[in-house]
Amino acid sequence: MVRAWLHTILLISFLLVSQLARADVSEVTATVDRNPVTANQSFVLTVTVDDDVANESFSPSKLLKDFVVGRTSVSRQTSMINGRLSKQTRFTTVLIPQSAGEYKIPEITIAGVSSEPISLQVLEAGSSQDTEQKVAFLEAQVDSEQVYLQQPITYVARLFLAADLNKGNLIPPEAENADVQQIGRDEESTQMVNGRRYKVYQRIYQITPSKSGPLTIVGARFDGEVFTQGQRSIFSSFSNTQPVSTIAETIDVEVQPVPDNWQGHWLPSELVSITQSVSPEQENYTVGEPLTISYMLTAVGVKPEQLPEIKPNFPNTVRVYPDGEETDQFTRNGVVISQKTVSFAIVPNQPGPLTVPALRLPWFNTKTGLAASAKTETLDFSVDMAEGMQAIPTEKPKGESPAQSSQASAQQPTKSKASVEIAWWKQGWFIALISLVLLVSLIINSYLMWNKGSASASKTNLRKKTEEKHELNKDKLWREFQQACSKNDAQAAKNSLLKWAARYFDKSFNSLTELSQHLSIKEASLATLQQCLYQPGNNSWNDGKMLYKEVKVSIEKGKKKAASGDKRGLPKLYNR
Repeated sequence: MVRAWLHTILLISFLLVSQLARADVSEVTATVDRNPVTANQSFVLTVTVDDDVANESFSPSKLLKDFVVGRTSVSRQTSMINGRLSKQTRFTTVLIPQSAGEYKIPEITIAGVSSEPISLQVLEAGSSQDTEQKVAFLEAQVDSEQVYLQQPITYVARLFLAADLNKGNLIPPEAENADVQQIGRDEESTQMVNGRRYKVYQRIYQITPSKSGPLTIVGARFDGEVFTQGQRSIFSSFSNTQPVSTIAETIDVEVQPVPDNWQGHWLPSELVSITQSVSPEQENYTVGEPLTISYMLTAVGVKPEQLPEIKPNFPNTVRVYPDGEETDQFTRNGVVISQKTVSFAIVPNQPGPLTVPALRLPWFNTKTGLAASAKTETLDFSVDMAEGMQAIPTEKPKGESPAQSSQASAQQPTKSKASVEIAWWKQGWFIALISLVLLVSLIINSYLMWNKGSASASKTNLRKKTEEKHELNKDKLWREFQQACSKNDAQAAKNSLLKWAARYFDKSFNSLTELSQHLSIKEASLATLQQCLYQPGNNSWNDGKMLYKEVKVSIEKGKKKAASGDKRGLPKLYNR
């Protein structure tokens, strides 16, 4: 029984407290912080309700027809005076009128209670009636109101604030069929306007039109809060900040199309240049040794993706390996500068003069409205054959066989014999002369046969010694080459192969191209090895076993050919 009475008392108390705490909405008030206002400048609409209502009770969407609606903040206050509980909810919305005229803020209804409508006068910006001291305003300007397609427009927005900034957001300008991008960092300064000091925040945007014709740039907008000058009470839940919004004026720009007679890549800019460099720089280069040619393209006022491809016209006497491409963009004095750097590693294949033609890139000068071109100079090089490769073509005329020498020697006594026969009819000493000629011929032939036999024996002994010295399975350098190929180590394979070949052939080799003239190796095997060595980023080489097999087969063929040549012996001295 006592417990039932206790539950009843608690329920009645809860109902009484709830009734006291509950108060119906009886009044809704709407006010503006100033009237008249200026076009493109913000004012504050405050809606006050004498009750605690939900945040969704007020929606400023009905005001979008005549104003740009900024952020809305909600604050609440609760107080108790003489035992009476009172609550208050305040909605603060920032509105921006975009054109001058007479406007009407309609009644605002919350919980069935409506406010009185407000008549608002909007003045032209900069008019004589605009005598108010602005807390915040935005100025915007472009570097040109007439541009060509894809020519970037520099848009500078400057925000003026007469009070300390609490928080805020600068919204970029908007434009259809155009790309808007912020460039550089914000700049801060101070400036006096009509005797009042303003803090100025400057931000630069780059607007690149993608379609010709008229271009409308909707101004940048600022939404934020500034501190007011009044003191804030510690007993109040309302802050001492004031919401502010402002929008810059709309700017119209005319975008001209690409000229009808234009050919090639379209690159509108104020200045374009291209430079080239060679590494290493030296007077003469060697066949098989790589050199690097780099090109740097610089353009003012464009984005990196607008730069064209760099494709030099290299001669067919070199092998070309692309050495990477880099792009960069930076800002200098508020101007965007883009750069592209492309490098090529080239390997000469033939000795003699090497000429790389000049590179020409067309572009359109937006200042003069005329076509222009950026070009490099012609590069002339001198390519020499390596020392070991110079003697190859000159050995052929000197390599006259003993048979040819014997035939030449034999032809001489034959001619002498004919002349002696003619002289015999005229002179009587023919027998003595022919005997002398036969004797000399016999001595010469005997000497040549002895000399050829000695040379062949010495060469055979030397070859045997060399083969014994360079047996593949016992040669340390050959085993290093075999291990490098099995591991697909390109650099180690090249170094060990050149060292082993220097010992095997008793001569030095400066490059794989030079060595290929002494070995019957497929060009594709050496090409993949050189590409891995000279082309950065391509470090994968998987043809080690194939290269090892081809070199070994080439050496075995060389041994068999040399052995068959020794079995043939000396050629005949006379053809009978």
